[in-house]
Amino acid sequence: MRLVFVNVMQELQKFDSTAYITQPPVPLAVLNSATPAGIETALMDEQTERIRYTGDAFAFSVSTQNSAAVYDHADALRAAGKKVLLGGIHVTVCPDEALQHADAIVTGEAEGVWPEVCGDLLAGTLKGRYDGSPTPSERMSPVDYRFFGSRRYLTPASLFATRGCNRRCSFCVSSNHMGPYRMKPLDVLEQEIDQLSRLYPGIFLQFTDDNLLADKNYRGELLPLLRRKGVKFITMVTVDQYCDTSLVEEMAASGCIGVAVGVESVDDDNCASMNKYQNLSQPFRDAVRHANGCGIQTAALIMLGLPHDTPARLEHTLRELQDVPCSLYDIRILRIYPSTSLYREMLATGEVTENWWLQKEPHGDCNHLLPSCLSVHFRHRNFGAMELQRVALRYTSELNRLNRASITEITRIGSRGNGLKLAATVLYARRRAAGQARRLQQQVESAMTAQQALTSCPAR
Repeated sequence: MRLVFVNVMQELQKFDSTAYITQPPVPLAVLNSATPAGIETALMDEQTERIRYTGDAFAFSVSTQNSAAVYDHADALRAAGKKVLLGGIHVTVCPDEALQHADAIVTGEAEGVWPEVCGDLLAGTLKGRYDGSPTPSERMSPVDYRFFGSRRYLTPASLFATRGCNRRCSFCVSSNHMGPYRMKPLDVLEQEIDQLSRLYPGIFLQFTDDNLLADKNYRGELLPLLRRKGVKFITMVTVDQYCDTSLVEEMAASGCIGVAVGVESVDDDNCASMNKYQNLSQPFRDAVRHANGCGIQTAALIMLGLPHDTPARLEHTLRELQDVPCSLYDIRILRIYPSTSLYREMLATGEVTENWWLQKEPHGDCNHLLPSCLSVHFRHRNFGAMELQRVALRYTSELNRLNRASITEITRIGSRGNGLKLAATVLYARRRAAGQARRLQQQVESAMTAQQALTSCPAR
């Protein structure tokens, strides 16, 4: 029996950051370690190689963004007589849908039930559905990164120290469905850090946790461990954590050279409408300058299409953000994920297309040629779909524009934190994002002009 773990990208090589900031699919390595002896395993990762299906059974991790692509692969494999196993966050929230495309599905965290799934696969007695449960801290074991072989990822040293999130943002799926907040034992984490340091000497660690520093007691032990190991790392933080100057200084002293911050909106009413109360009345602009002085690069995550957005507001926000010296701006349009309270509310009012992730045609006048992070699957009271996309592209191109001042500042921040490799990565991402946004802007402007001309033509 040859079991192949498959990582499918929906839009390879487009400016969606998950396509060009490539990183190993660590959850698949976790499952590989839980696979019983007697099953040969392999990995196919579309980030680094062309997918070629050679094996007896195939396991996919499904997100909402790649669900339609995964289902296409799965249907073709099953038609060829292969076994297909599906899991991941989208399967957890849409199990009946996923089961139509699989011989078996796994909901929740899979490693605890994975040996049973594999045993049934070998015996030819797959049950159809297996329900995983949150893995307790004491059962978390080190990830074996040799699973990824010599694949060339842009950020290869990816790891996680915690699972779950203690926040409840209304647009987020994982915080509501992936179990309570748990911390990996520090001795297990240290083994992973040592392994990554051997495999990728001199590289920075990338923590992919939803909220790495949520537990104060844990971070009080985690940051000294990282400082003792002498590693450099990047992670995600919440706005309130980022605006805690003493915490940022402690992070910098522990080797932090970059953070991604979930800003979403500079307007408090927008943040409150999404249950992001940790963002309210925070001095973000001052925090960016403080982080820069500590040698920490800042990527601001901005979301457009929030309930209180208007053309005038977004124009004002753009001007305001142009004066905030973030190293990178990641611009997204609000995504209405299934099972969230936001999805249920907007479905009831007809503002979102039901099962939009399976629709072949774009919503309204949405330009379907743009990356998924700029797709529009809902009706906004103040914007047409293509108009909102045009604004998002303008944000991306203008906020990430490279000039001598921005290049100098990003390089200077990298020098302060001894993180010049990250500075080079940031400059690459920023240049690519801005350049692709400018090219896509031309497509959207042409499409909007054609649409207006068509609308203005008198009926014959």
